[in-house]
Amino acid sequence: MTISNSRLVRNGAKVIISTSIRPLFETLKKNKTIKVLAKRTGLGNQIQFIPVIEELKKEYEVISDSKVYEQFGVLDQVSEDEKADLYITVFHYNHKWFLEELKKYKGRIAGFKYRIKGRSVGLGYYRSMAFNEELSEVENNRLLYNRVFKKEIKEIPFLIPGRNPEKGRVIFSISPKAHKTVPKSSWIELKAMVQKEGFKVYTLDHDIGIAEHIVTPTLKDLQRELGKAEYYIGTDSGVYHLADIMGIPSLVVFGSTSILKNGPINPDSIVLTRNLPCAPCYDWGRVDCKIDHLCMHLDAKTMYEGFRELKNKKKRSH
Repeated sequence: MTISNSRLVRNGAKVIISTSIRPLFETLKKNKTIKVLAKRTGLGNQIQFIPVIEELKKEYEVISDSKVYEQFGVLDQVSEDEKADLYITVFHYNHKWFLEELKKYKGRIAGFKYRIKGRSVGLGYYRSMAFNEELSEVENNRLLYNRVFKKEIKEIPFLIPGRNPEKGRVIFSISPKAHKTVPKSSWIELKAMVQKEGFKVYTLDHDIGIAEHIVTPTLKDLQRELGKAEYYIGTDSGVYHLADIMGIPSLVVFGSTSILKNGPINPDSIVLTRNLPCAPCYDWGRVDCKIDHLCMHLDAKTMYEGFRELKNKKKRSH
């Protein structure tokens, strides 16, 4: 294991040093075991990493410490003590965790994404490599996968099974977080507009009492119920990323988070945004918003027009 002197520069400041693990990857043979460490990150980031896992499974035995991958049928969950030949982290909010893991796993680790002073960066390569903020998380993961494993994959499929749509079924996924949801009044008005067209509206995630709410005790339950949707309407959340990777045509409202990084991969989906000059703000930490998250204050009429466009887009693509 060698230490390089490469640094990430932001606003003129040298930020962090990374490590080089060239000897490890040059000797890692097929059929060796890779353990994906994902317990410290959220549902959305884990879902966005599934395409890389599917590529790894073609050459290696892959396991994980996360129940998310097990419930979605992607990987078997193993105990925290289960050993592997290489460890990969999906995403951490604190780059200092990488140094802890580097020591814990005796250098046999590659960190695919950490946060460092307002930037995303990969640690554990020949040098640190900042994520391209103009590209999606999925595309950045593909580029880093190619770099780490010396591949030239041009495209990684972003799709898992489980979709079994019921005609006329629309799911609203409502986040309990103020910076990630539209006002309740907009949901109520939108529901009335959508139902006038003969659709049946259900809610997932947070129950605000506007429609029949579906309770999903497990992620497997969530996948099954979400898979019944003909259309999905929601905001940037783990549930939305699941709808995206399941191929559900989605209308997604963005405000506090980045469309470029987290926007839908599904070409049948549509994004709505107020595009305020202060947005996105949430990607680099918990922001104390002084204007009551106005970026998320979309009215029902605008959302309904987006829904109509979503339906027309689906018809054109099929």
